[in-house]
Amino acid sequence: MFGKKKSLDRAEQSELSDRLSILLSVQLAVSGTRSNEVTKIEVTKGHINRKAIGYIYGFIDCALQFRDQDITDISVGLPILYHVMRNLFPGHEQAYIDFLMYHMEDEVVVLGMMAGGQEYTEFLQANGTVFGLARFIHEGRD
Repeated sequence: MFGKKKSLDRAEQSELSDRLSILLSVQLAVSGTRSNEVTKIEVTKGHINRKAIGYIYGFIDCALQFRDQDITDISVGLPILYHVMRNLFPGHEQAYIDFLMYHMEDEVVVLGMMAGGQEYTEFLQANGTVFGLARFIHEGRD
């Protein structure tokens, strides 16, 4: 008989958030820095790179799916998304989550989500480094 899937406890959520933050921060590090940027995914105030933020969401979503979790489960998905965003973009986490919530059907954000999920899958299969986020950041600066 099928039982209810076990939700990640706080310690497991924290550990996963930290691991995902590290994987994504490597990509942020190789994307370079520009002095006038608000953050790596916000070139100027209010101009958020939609494909890059979608990539982050898709990356996290896929990681949760591999653990039989659902990012739309508010007790698991939101805390992990929030902590990853806070680790990557301190002080901007709420604005970026709000942006995501209002742009979930934006086709550019969705393209980023698909790419993030695909690259997380490839990361697991090849146990290598992925650089889609860095590429989207670079493309968003042009």
